[in-house]
Amino acid sequence: MKKLMIAAMVTAPMLFAACNGKHTAPKATLETSHDTLAYEMGMAYAPSEAELKMYLSDPRTGSDSLQIEAFMEGMREGLEAAKDKKQAAYIAGLTFGTQLSGNLTQVEKMVFGNDSTKHLSRKNLIAGFMTAYEGKKTALLLDGKPADKMAAQQDLNTRMDRLSQEAFERDHAEDKKKSEAAMAQKAKEAGVNKLPGGTLYKVLTEGTGAKAKEGQTVNVIYEGRLENGEVFDASAQHPGADGKSTPMVVGRLVPGFNEALKAMPAGSKWEITIPYDQAYGARGGGPFPAFSNLTFTVEVVSIEETPNAEQ
Repeated sequence: MKKLMIAAMVTAPMLFAACNGKHTAPKATLETSHDTLAYEMGMAYAPSEAELKMYLSDPRTGSDSLQIEAFMEGMREGLEAAKDKKQAAYIAGLTFGTQLSGNLTQVEKMVFGNDSTKHLSRKNLIAGFMTAYEGKKTALLLDGKPADKMAAQQDLNTRMDRLSQEAFERDHAEDKKKSEAAMAQKAKEAGVNKLPGGTLYKVLTEGTGAKAKEGQTVNVIYEGRLENGEVFDASAQHPGADGKSTPMVVGRLVPGFNEALKAMPAGSKWEITIPYDQAYGARGGGPFPAFSNLTFTVEVVSIEETPNAEQ
């Protein structure tokens, strides 16, 4: 219930009165079950002071944690607006505009980075909004033709995807540089070779068995580490039937790991370093930071056909 309240703060049913600039609760009169119902709703929906400050500090509100008094007054007016359709519409528009401003602020962050002195035109946003709403001739030309709302939405989605990627690359430029430098340095180490896809490997034990093919199951003893040495996965965490190795199907793993398994004869033990673009990509995810190269020690114990494997 608290989450619902935070998502729609303006509907929280709790009245406050101003007293010397300090919000105070009016004295409750709990004479009927309906009185109690309203009071309980107010208590249930009420945020803690910390939650309200966190909500107001969210960039999407355009406010800050010091504006609690103004919030309380706005909430009171929002509750009272239900009695007046015109005022209710105004409050709804105010809420919509505030949410739109929050979205605009997020886009400005993508476009201008940390430069808070630059802003997108609110006037142009309103002009576009009213033009689309009223169905009037647009000032937006796409492919030399006036754009309708659907065309504008499609073009906006394309722009947003590009802006998001550009912002990501700008914010993580140093991570990418460090990742690529680490791979270049690793490639210079004695005994290190490179597979066609870019994965580096060093043979620790030379195997003499067969090599796995796409779709086959490889029983592997392995340990995976991030660039800081942290172990993020290992066969010891989920051993197979032999109590040591983990079965893996070639073709169902990250590209660099698939390529290495197909290059390793059974009985081999390698150290492999997979570049980020052959692992979890530039964005990473989960335990993997952006532009993460991954290092594994991998031992191929045996190779077998995968039961019910798709041909």
